[in-house]
Amino acid sequence: MLDPEIDTVEARITRRRHELTRVTQETGQRAVHMLSSPGVLAGAAALGFLVGGGAVKRHHDSSARSGRRRGDPAGRKAKRTGMVGAVMTGAMWLIRARFGSPAGLARYLLARRQQATARQHGYQR
Repeated sequence: MLDPEIDTVEARITRRRHELTRVTQETGQRAVHMLSSPGVLAGAAALGFLVGGGAVKRHHDSSARSGRRRGDPAGRKAKRTGMVGAVMTGAMWLIRARFGSPAGLARYLLARRQQATARQHGYQR
């Protein structure tokens, strides 16, 4: 008489275990999608620049020490290069979070292009 009851309890435990695994995976996927949203990335980048700019102690005499003037084109180029590097890092993080890799992004864009071409010529898939 205990065997059917044991089977029922084991089946319930197995269902709950599978449900817990599914909920855990879905929660992780939602967290990745929320963290990879453009708004969150832009906010994180802005916060990083604010913290980085506030953490660096600025000296008014720093241009005299380094031998460079304030409007030096080389300094502006270096600053632009740093900004571009930070933006590219964020973009690559977003691409990897959404598509897995740059190749995944390329496949996605090609598929979108093929769909647009098919619609333009009246083909249906």
